[in-house]
Amino acid sequence: MTRVHRFLLLAMFAIGVAASVPADAKSLVLEEFFRGKTVGKGVFESKIAGVYRPFTVTLTGTWNSKTFTLRLREDFVYEDGERDTKTWFFQKVAEDRYIGQRGDVLGPANVRTDENGDLRFSYVASLETENGPLLLRFDDTLTQVDRNTVRNTAKVMKAGITVGTVSLTFKR
Repeated sequence: MTRVHRFLLLAMFAIGVAASVPADAKSLVLEEFFRGKTVGKGVFESKIAGVYRPFTVTLTGTWNSKTFTLRLREDFVYEDGERDTKTWFFQKVAEDRYIGQRGDVLGPANVRTDENGDLRFSYVASLETENGPLLLRFDDTLTQVDRNTVRNTAKVMKAGITVGTVSLTFKR
């Protein structure tokens, strides 16, 4: 056997081993991490608007194995005392995909697992302001740091321009 043949055989073996390894074990699975109570601490920041709003959010997740749906209630308390509640419904449609819906979100949010095992989704939310509703696009990335920690970063955009960011860490 020549050196070239040995190299090719070794390369094919390595490819075969890599292909047989299951998908990244660190991939975030929504219904596993967010089932039950989770607490997040974070901040919304907009340098354009001069806004810096720290908050705490308590999540309560309930998984329905018959409909493959995670109901995720979010109870926000901002540092200034304002409170808000939002509820997501994430239906699992494939091993690495979900469809998310929330009352203030226009259309469904397509959630997918990327090549790093992070969950990514983008959606347009209608936020009530004193001047009427404001439509903003959120591009979220959720990264599982360890068994008990998920990091959420989001760009907040208006007309394609980033107007703010959200940085949030969830702990179980």
